[in-house]
Amino acid sequence: MKKNILNILLELGLLVLSSFLYSLAFPSFLDDWGWSFLAWFSLIPLFVVIHRANWLKTVLYGIFYGFVTYRILNFWLEVFNPVAYIVVPIIYAGFFLAFFPLFKWADTRMPRRSWLFQSLFWVLYEVVRAKGFVGYTYGILGYTQFRFLSLIGIADITGVLGVSLLVVIPSAYIAWVINYVPLKEVLSWKTFKPAVVYGSVLAAVLMYGRLAMVDYSESPTWRTTLIQHNEDAWRSSVEQYKKAYRNLSDLSARAIEADKPDVVIWPETAFVPAIEWHEKYRQESEKLVLVKQLRSFFKESGIDFIIGNNDSVMDGNEKKSWNAALLFEDGEITDRYHKLHLVPFGEYFPYERLMPRLHQYILDQGAAMYEHGEEWTVLEQGGVKFSCTICYEDVFPYLARGFVKEGAEVIVNITNDAWSPAAAACMQHGAMAVFRSVENRRSMVRSTCSGFTAVISPNGELLAYLQPFTDDYLTYDTPVYTGRTTVYTRLGDWFELLIVLASLGAAVYFVLTTLKERKNDR
Repeated sequence: MKKNILNILLELGLLVLSSFLYSLAFPSFLDDWGWSFLAWFSLIPLFVVIHRANWLKTVLYGIFYGFVTYRILNFWLEVFNPVAYIVVPIIYAGFFLAFFPLFKWADTRMPRRSWLFQSLFWVLYEVVRAKGFVGYTYGILGYTQFRFLSLIGIADITGVLGVSLLVVIPSAYIAWVINYVPLKEVLSWKTFKPAVVYGSVLAAVLMYGRLAMVDYSESPTWRTTLIQHNEDAWRSSVEQYKKAYRNLSDLSARAIEADKPDVVIWPETAFVPAIEWHEKYRQESEKLVLVKQLRSFFKESGIDFIIGNNDSVMDGNEKKSWNAALLFEDGEITDRYHKLHLVPFGEYFPYERLMPRLHQYILDQGAAMYEHGEEWTVLEQGGVKFSCTICYEDVFPYLARGFVKEGAEVIVNITNDAWSPAAAACMQHGAMAVFRSVENRRSMVRSTCSGFTAVISPNGELLAYLQPFTDDYLTYDTPVYTGRTTVYTRLGDWFELLIVLASLGAAVYFVLTTLKERKNDR
């Protein structure tokens, strides 16, 4: 009994260790940029436990690991949305409840190649977790490597999942050596052969990543000014709106005078009162005054603006609102984009009738419910075609790819991460944006309320950025590179489909071999 308790404590300790190593590989509470090297062996303790545990413990450990890991990784969710801070770890407890037995299955059915199948199933988990209403891409292993341009270059073929596969294999392989290889055989060629093959593949990927970098030095440029006013748009009061507007307009005026940009870009919902709504209905005089000040400033500045704003209309007796990006030219709205992919629990909740109490609780926490946009909008300013992704949208590869296929030459991301007091939350978000540039070989500019405001090259390089939680502006001659259409832009998530098919093939093989063994045992 005592031995069993000690074994359980040891295994739980290894899982907690894996949770910490995995979480600290991303931007974290210990380092704003993350310790990316930890990603390459963060899952060793996990796969060791999978081998040690019986089937029942594997299921229970999956629940434990998923819950603990996402409490650590997404510690900042507690400030963003208390509902999400509870729900997200529970969701991932459910995911790992399903995937831990799958890892165990690979360990028992193919012990000589368990590391390969476990790596495959890990990437399958990353595919599944990004789908549906609760689809969530924070914590995909490949994103830890956002600063290593030669490695992430392969994303223009495979997307981020190709990087994830490369990163997870060392953990699974080292765990396999620990679990299965006798000490006297550790240095044998039989043991080292998979490592040599993997090393050769990794070397080829790094070489490709270097050679695939595009030369944008002769590309035309778009002189963009990005405003980071360090105010949280979720704070609701007219005085807060006035303060935010003063900061936005002051920073913009300074930038216009000093740098003469082509366009000034404000963050998501930077100006909170819905401009056209208040101009039409005129029911709130203080907000109307603020809207008029905004209009006058834009008109007098002589510069075009892209801003985040709520876009509202009255549909019958119902007010409908969209989280929107508006293009102002000569002080007038000439085009707009309505957000396509809304944040679950924060911006929409499709189960209002099924769970009315939860829906009301979400509203009580300050969530704003929006309508879904319907158009893949490509806007144009100064001869440059661009599309906007609003906040969370830049973490989903299909959106940036879709806009590029529609003709976008630059991706503009406008974001409000000011609700979080942790720079790590801004950086986790920004790390994912880097991959959208690499996947499509297009520049991205990010204007955020408090960080991570940046200009990202088509190669994923951070050309310029502002420190989080500072009020400042960033003017940069953003390269408008359109010289290459990538495999990823053309084919999309083909590698994701390959992972799914390979996983299904492995599962079928496991089932058939199990049935064959049982038949032979009779």
